[in-house]
Amino acid sequence: MSRCNNCGRETLRTEDWACQWCGYPLVSGAYRKIEKTYRQLKEERLRRPAEEPAPEPELESEREIEQIEVPEPEEEPAKEEETKKEEEPIREPEECIAEEEPVREAEPEPESDVEPEIKTEEDAAGVAEAVMKIEEEIEAAIEVKKAEEIEAMPEVEIERESEPEPELEPVAEDLNVTELFKAYEEDDVVADERFVNKILRVTGVVSLVDAKNVSDTHYIRLAASEGDLMQSVQCLFDKKNASSLSQLEKGQVVTVQGRYNGSVIAMRIVDCVLIV
Repeated sequence: MSRCNNCGRETLRTEDWACQWCGYPLVSGAYRKIEKTYRQLKEERLRRPAEEPAPEPELESEREIEQIEVPEPEEEPAKEEETKKEEEPIREPEECIAEEEPVREAEPEPESDVEPEIKTEEDAAGVAEAVMKIEEEIEAAIEVKKAEEIEAMPEVEIERESEPEPELEPVAEDLNVTELFKAYEEDDVVADERFVNKILRVTGVVSLVDAKNVSDTHYIRLAASEGDLMQSVQCLFDKKNASSLSQLEKGQVVTVQGRYNGSVIAMRIVDCVLIV
């Protein structure tokens, strides 16, 4: 049986992974398990002095059992031996002393690990108070250790979850809202060939912001001037950009980069990223 690193006694591991005697945490799988918690064992030990007699000492190993010699019962001398003694001549005192067997020294009794019996209620109260104090100190130490582990966990999760920001695709055109509308006014066919499915970086004035958590897509409208919704470009963002979009104000000049998939009827840029 393995010993506890704290109290040094042979112990079993409780259901809550603690020493059955002192409650010290046992994280090794080398300890045999007992189907009780440390608190249950503690309550049983506190009730034992008043309800049950002191338990017999437990032997630590089979080797100690072999070392303890069990005295054999003395046999009554046979009648033949008594008759022989009567026939033997009386010896002198000196001869008897010489033939006497040496006196064997009494073997020391094995030490017992059982705690001394508590005789009075005052002694029981003192023991209970001492046990409770030790348990409170152990529980406090366990709580401190758990708090340290919990504090360290978020740092590990942040490192795992942190990912490099995606690289932006190369920009095909860098222009403002006025230039985009002017290109379609001159020749919409040529404008489609120039802009459709290309990465554009468009600068304009924020005329509308829709960053509500209703759908997975949020958008803003960029115009040449504040409040101009008739000639504006709809810029669609992913929901992860909702917090950034909610900080924008109408009339603010910003630059948006994304893929243009609109037309002369619906000016629209998708997969947008807020540059400024």
